[in-house]
Parts: sequence; C-alpha cells; structure tokens
Amino acid sequence: MDVIEYKPARMPELDRYYSFFHDGKIRESRRYVVFITEIIPFSDINSEILELWEESVNEFNWLYARETDFFIKGNISASTLEEDYFVRTIDGGWFGIGFWAGRLDVDGTLLKSIQK
Repeated sequence: MDVIEYKPARMPELDRYYSFFHDGKIRESRRYVVFITEIIPFSDINSEILELWEESVNEFNWLYARETDFFIKGNISASTLEEDYFVRTIDGGWFGIGFWAGRLDVDGTLLKSIQK
C-alpha cells in the first residue's frame, strides 16, 4: 500500500480576507469570508482553545492532524461577533474548530473549483 504524503498548505497572512467553506462543503451556499486577525504558535495558545482543539482531534481523527504548528484566528464575515480558530488537517490544509468549523481556502483553489 502506498503512503500518501501531503504538503502543508501555505500559511494564511495576517490582515487578509480568505474564503472558507462551512462544514467543508465546497459550494457557494456554504462559502463565507474570514479576516485573519492572529497567527498563534502552538506554544502560545490559551488552555480553552487548546482543549477545544484536543476534543476536535479526538472526535474527528479522520480530519484533524494530531499536531498543529499554529492556530489561525479569524473573524467570520457572517457575524461581527463570531470568530474561529483554524488548525492543521491530516492532508496539510486548515480547518476550523468550533461552531463555524470549515475548510480555509488559503490559495483560492477551492473557490475556483466552484466558479467554472
């Protein structure tokens, strides 16, 4: 059996907007915009978010990587009060943890895939 090795997705940049797809469903009706407000090294994350990440990894071990180098914090355009944290996935991408969990489209390829 071949082992698939994934390259980590590039890092999002601070103070930029990116599309993300709620629940990882790649279609226009699930697309939202997130504004990246912080890039937090794993060693600097607070205990509340760390616990949420650990719960997510344990519950959705087919999605989230067992290790993440950064937590990407962003404000969701759907609500001025909502924020989410994105962490590494097993395929090297970024996926949110919490209510607004979704696939972060750092390089724009997911958006292009639905704009045929």
